[in-house]
Amino acid sequence: MKDKDFKNWQQKRKQGAVKFTLVQGLLCWGIPMFIVMTFVVNDVFDEQGVIQWAQVVIGAVTWSIGGCLFGGFLWFVTEGQYQKELQKRGNTEQST
Repeated sequence: MKDKDFKNWQQKRKQGAVKFTLVQGLLCWGIPMFIVMTFVVNDVFDEQGVIQWAQVVIGAVTWSIGGCLFGGFLWFVTEGQYQKELQKRGNTEQST
């Protein structure tokens, strides 16, 4: 882990796993993916131009769950790298 990444993660991890997961996973990944995949890739409008709300709701639920899972996975992986880097640097203090 580069020193810049190490210091960046030290700051980000202060917000905690839940907030990180919601911000990075849901807001920064899940919602944009929902918008792109629901309204750009999958056409949610029928032949008359009426929106198919069932598809929108399914997309919202799917991408919200996916975003939270992505954020949690990102937290888990990055925290693991951070802990390994702490050990490598000889720092025995594991959490802040």
